[in-house]
Parts: sequence; structure tokens; C-alpha cells
Amino acid sequence: MARPKTVERVYAAVLALAERGGPNALTMEGIAAEAGASKQTLYRNWPSVHALLFDALAAESATPDAPTGDVTVVELLRAAIDEISEEPRASLLRMLAASIQTDEVVAQQFRERLLEPQLAQITRLVAAAGYPSSRESTELLLAPIFYRWFLRLPQLRDDELRANAERILALDQGPSINAPRRRD
Repeated sequence: MARPKTVERVYAAVLALAERGGPNALTMEGIAAEAGASKQTLYRNWPSVHALLFDALAAESATPDAPTGDVTVVELLRAAIDEISEEPRASLLRMLAASIQTDEVVAQQFRERLLEPQLAQITRLVAAAGYPSSRESTELLLAPIFYRWFLRLPQLRDDELRANAERILALDQGPSINAPRRRD
């Protein structure tokens, strides 16, 4: 891997170029020029613009902008919505979402470095609240957020987000689907 200072410059270059020109501004040539690094350095460390973009976004996400301390599930979901909805990050994430469909390396990195930690954080909160199917509930909580994001629909307002979370978590306490049906 490149020296830490070089990596920092490259990540800053990716994010600066994206800020100025969006996803279409990201080329290995442009990133190399912006970072003051050679294309050879970039290709030696990242096989594609998508892999490089992913690493830059993952490094940026590692900085604590997310809620910390005693947060509720709804606050964590709101933070996730804010993170994927603000430009230029939203466009960059859409670019990565498209590449995930064809690039298994980027797809695996996404699952391991972004999705799984986020799922784990929400799952811990749901489990701490006493819900037995915490992983399944977490996926149901995130599903409408990503559905709306992928289809570019308006995101849930805070009251809708809270009501949806309450409905999903209430399902976790309800009867099993395998329970016999009552016949009245």
C-alpha cells in the first residue's frame, strides 16, 4: 500500500474532484493530477476508480460523524438517511451501487466494510431493546430507506420513520407465522 500521506492525498483528491464535478469527474488521470501522484501509484494500490472511490468513502465514514453514545434506533436510521441523501455523497454512492452489480471486489468490500458494521450497530441497539429477531428486524428497518434511495423517492419524514420502526419492531413481538390460525 502507498504511504499514509499519499493515501490521504489521494482520498482528499477523490472527494474534492467529486465535490466539484460529481462522479463523472473521477478518472485515474484526474485523481493522480489532483493528488500529485502518478497513475502508476494509483493502479498499484487500487484496481479501478470504483475501488478507489469506495476506499475514500469508507475512510471518510470511519470519522465519527454518526451519532454516538446513547442513541435510539430511529436516530441511527435518520443518520443513515442523511448520510446517503446528501450530495455529492448520494451520487457517489449511486455510482458505487451500480458498480456493485458487476464488480465482485467492490461488492465484497461494501458488504464487509460498510454494510455489516452498520447492520451490526443497529442490530445491537435492537437487541438491547429486547427484540429477539434483531438481525431480521434491522434488515426490515433499513429496507424502506434503501428502497426509497434507489428509486429516488422522498425519504421518510421523522414521524414516518418512527411509526415504521414501531410497526416493524411490534412484528418481532407478534405471533409466529407458523402458529396455527384461529378459526372464528
